[in-house]
Formats: sequence, C-alpha cells, structure tokens
Amino acid sequence: MQIITDDTPIQPSDRAFNYGDGVFTTLCIENSRPQLLSFHINRLIYDASAIGITLDETALEQAIVDFATKQVPNNVSTQSKCTKLVLKVHVSAGIGGRGYARDDESVPQVRFSIHPYPVHYAALAEQGMALICAETALAIQPLLAGVKHMNRLEQVLIKREIKASGADDAIVCDTQDHVVESSIGNVFFYANSTWYTPSLKGSGVNGVVRQCLIQALLNDNQALNVGEYELSDLAKAECVVVTNALMGVMPVNAITFPNASIVRYQVDSEPQQELARHLRKHL
Repeated sequence: MQIITDDTPIQPSDRAFNYGDGVFTTLCIENSRPQLLSFHINRLIYDASAIGITLDETALEQAIVDFATKQVPNNVSTQSKCTKLVLKVHVSAGIGGRGYARDDESVPQVRFSIHPYPVHYAALAEQGMALICAETALAIQPLLAGVKHMNRLEQVLIKREIKASGADDAIVCDTQDHVVESSIGNVFFYANSTWYTPSLKGSGVNGVVRQCLIQALLNDNQALNVGEYELSDLAKAECVVVTNALMGVMPVNAITFPNASIVRYQVDSEPQQELARHLRKHL
C-alpha cells in the first residue's frame, strides 16, 4: 500500500483511472479531527476487500490522522471561518495491466485530497431538502451492493436529472422499483413509531452514518426495520431524512413523486432530532 497526495500525477495505467478499479470514502474533518473515523476505516477495508484490494488498516488509519492534524490546518483559513473541511480518501488498485486483469505486482495507491465543506448545508438543515424521484434506476449487482466503488456513472446521470429539475436531491430506486438511497446519501423514514431504511441487498452504498445509526438504534432497543420499500411507503411516512458523513442527518421537507403529487414532511421533528442525537454521540 502506497500513500500519495493529490498533487501526485495520475499514471496513464492507473487502474482507477482506466476501469474505476478502486473505492473511496469522504470524511468530515472538524478542528483537525476526522469524524466517524473507525466507521470510515472499516468501510475502506471492507469495500477494498470486496473487489480484491488488500489494505494495511493500522497504517491507513495513522496516515489519515497524520494528514488531518498536519495538513488540514493549512487549509482552514481559506474556508471563511468554517472549522470543517472535507477529506477524500481515494484507493486505487494500483498501476498496471492494459486489460481488465490486474498485474500481480500492482500496489494499491491511497490518495488524499482536501476540499471545502459545503456551506449551503447549514441552510438545508434549517429548511429541509426538496427531493424528486429519479427516473434513472440503479442496476442490481449483489457482489457490489453496499460498496462505495468508483464506478459512479449512474450517479452522474441522476445528478443531471436533479440539476434539470432544480431540486436539492433525488430518491433513487433500483430496477425492481425498490427504494435504495438518495443520490448523495442513505434514506431513513419514520412511520408508526418506527424507523425504516432500505436493505441495500442488490445495490446502493452502505454509508458510515447509516451504519452508525443502525447500530445506535439497535443498541437502544428502538424500533427499526431494514427491508425492501417502495415509493408508496415514503409517501405515507411522517418524517424522511437523508444521511451522509458530511451532512449528518438532513431533513427532507418535500418529495415530488412520479405522478407529480407532492408530499410534505415535518422538518425538525422529534424523531429526527432523536436520530441526530444518536449520531452526535459518535462524532
């Protein structure tokens, strides 16, 4: 495993560049401290293993901590007093192999890059997100389900829909019409005193906040169902949130469904606040 920085040139034979042969995660860094670090490390190790990449867990974690404490502070002054930054950890299977097969000597490359924290998230947290339902469906591939791999063309297509609609984000289903996630995070919805979230058996990304919240809800013996749901289930929900490592627990204020009907949801509801409290315990 080789740690490289963002200014290291990408080689023409890099497997992530050629085939999307790699995985990644995006961390929120606040006051030089990586949030949910153990969840991110576990995700990188699991996702890399799922596509046959072996990483040194101890060295990877130490490199992230060192980068956050030594390199991130140099970038804070450019963030308009924002103490948060975004650290992207990009893992390539390495260099070599003209075709799909990897060279036996390929060494995984781990690249770090720093980005501004999305300043518009604060406003979204207050007003909630307005979502559409994407026409683009996610393909079902159980071997890659849950993995945050680098093959993201489906999300590129979905983002085009979102931009054209003027919405904040989109609910995304698979080719069997089951709700999977949003374009940027996982989905939880609340109904009948119970939280629900899609199972991700066939597609989607098993986000670190999703993992954290499922663990927290189960540990507190709170009602949670993980299963297969359709858009009609979202339409009957009392509360809907989108979760990811940067936005945390983001409320949804409205969803426009394929039949053009609009369902509005309460923002800053007690169930949503409780879910956010569960997350803050782990930050």
